[in-house]
Amino acid sequence: MAWKKLSKGVYRDSHGIRAIVDIAAGRKEKRFPPDAELADVKHWRNVTKVKLEKLHPDRRAGARKRRTLNADGPRYLTLHTHLVSYTNRRAIVQHWQARLGTKDRARISPQDVLAARVAWLKAGHAPKTINHRVDVLRHLYTVLDGKDAYNPADDIAPLPVPRSPIQRISDATILRVDRELARRERDGTNGRRLDGAKTRARFRVLVSTGRRPSEIMRAEASDVDMENRVWVVRDGKGGWSPGVYLNDDMLAAWTLFLAADAWGAYSTSAFANTIRAAGWPKSVRPYHARHTTWITAVERGADMADVQIGAGHKSLTTTRQHYTGVRHSRMQQLSERLDGRFDGFTERQESLPRNEGDVGGEPMVSAGKRAMRVPRR
Repeated sequence: MAWKKLSKGVYRDSHGIRAIVDIAAGRKEKRFPPDAELADVKHWRNVTKVKLEKLHPDRRAGARKRRTLNADGPRYLTLHTHLVSYTNRRAIVQHWQARLGTKDRARISPQDVLAARVAWLKAGHAPKTINHRVDVLRHLYTVLDGKDAYNPADDIAPLPVPRSPIQRISDATILRVDRELARRERDGTNGRRLDGAKTRARFRVLVSTGRRPSEIMRAEASDVDMENRVWVVRDGKGGWSPGVYLNDDMLAAWTLFLAADAWGAYSTSAFANTIRAAGWPKSVRPYHARHTTWITAVERGADMADVQIGAGHKSLTTTRQHYTGVRHSRMQQLSERLDGRFDGFTERQESLPRNEGDVGGEPMVSAGKRAMRVPRR
């Protein structure tokens, strides 16, 4: 059904009423139920118009200066050069500029955002990646125009993201990668020797402490007390911990880190390529080293609340969701309660029906090489 105009900026279709405020100071939309009073809808438009004009007094009179993503993208990025995620954020802005860069930002609609999502899905991009791109676009509008201004990404629900299984990395694999990184560093395969040492140091800290790569990048020399064996972590994602006590593995990792002067941000994609060349499984993200660390801690008897603090999770629910151990845990006990049903599927002769269509015979199981009948229960 086509839109029917009820009043200036107010339209109706079969689903309800749509109100639009589109002025020099910006654009905002809102949907109302079909039985909404027209007076209430008009009141919302008037109030919203005043808010937008107060928010942008410099654009209240006359025609609004045309603003595009191509023009405003650099202005947005300038405000975020201090972030570890700046390089990734810049790449995302460039993706939006490639699709909608020349269009007036006030004219970019939710349908434009949805069309971009569909195109990226068809191109094979992961739903999580696309959701992040939409989040950055939403943040760009909020930062540049204010939270009350028109935002085409406001009502875009995130795509469902399939939960990928945690892929555990064996200690033997980690040690092989560490030895290969050392060999490549020694033989000059990594290029500059110092860069090789930095990669190996970061790798050791990552796999031994189980902390996030962003937290390793945020670390400063004053945070690591080698004498008392404590690393005070600058936690990411809103978590908190009193610090990490450095066991012998962690102490060795940080000793190499200090010697290599590996402080500061680094490219996680280049890091992943380097350790994969050294033997890290091709299909496994390096981040799974963190998961492996904390699952191992749970299976070795660590309390879940302690793991929450050690991993830097804001909520214990997150810890339970991701790091419930399997071996030496209630999950192992659950499986062991079912053990013996099939005798470990040892060699056996299965009985055949006595006559065609006869399935009422007693089942046969093996006891060594001797088959015996089991009464039906």
